[in-house]
Amino acid sequence: MLKALVFDMDGTITHLTLPLEDMRKDTKEYYISKGLPPGLLEPADGISSTTGKARDYFLNNGLTIDEWNTIEAEVDRILSQHEGFAADTATPIEGSLEIVKELRDLGFKLAILTNNGRPALDKIMKQIPLRENFDIIQTRHESPRPKPFPDGLLKIAFDLGVSPSEVVYIGDALIDATAARRAGIEFWGVSTGETAPDVLYDAGASKVFTSLKDVFEAAQSFR
Repeated sequence: MLKALVFDMDGTITHLTLPLEDMRKDTKEYYISKGLPPGLLEPADGISSTTGKARDYFLNNGLTIDEWNTIEAEVDRILSQHEGFAADTATPIEGSLEIVKELRDLGFKLAILTNNGRPALDKIMKQIPLRENFDIIQTRHESPRPKPFPDGLLKIAFDLGVSPSEVVYIGDALIDATAARRAGIEFWGVSTGETAPDVLYDAGASKVFTSLKDVFEAAQSFR
């Protein structure tokens, strides 16, 4: 039985304003500047996969965990700077907040899981009334590991008091689909962000919608 819906934020609840390509590029360039061989990276590597490769390389080549933590903290600062600029212009996708309220009125538990950092999210919440309609709003800073790792979704399910089989994760990106699959949670795609419907289906989405209105109608069938 469906009891909880967890949403990605950028491209799902809010318009996608993050300069994702710049963020990925700056992440790669920083690790390379610290000694990561460029040949270890592929064009398709995103922030998380680049970080995973960098961590393995540096820790396997003499770097201490404290030294790695210092490097990772600098990457977090770089990402937070991009996110802060994007947060200044964040706006909700038309109708998204109304749909979320309607889902809450149906009795679903609701949460957001985003790879944004907490400072940017706090700035966004001053502009967009998210807090009042979600039980949990969790950033990468509160997740044990960020997406595509499943940790954040599993933590939210635990904190909401539901099992993974009672949760659906809704997002617009391949990283969302991967996190859901690894957590054993059903994934519903929305083509309101950076990924086309056929790509979301190929990534494992059981349903793909063009708007959150369609998500509401699908969730309503469980009531």
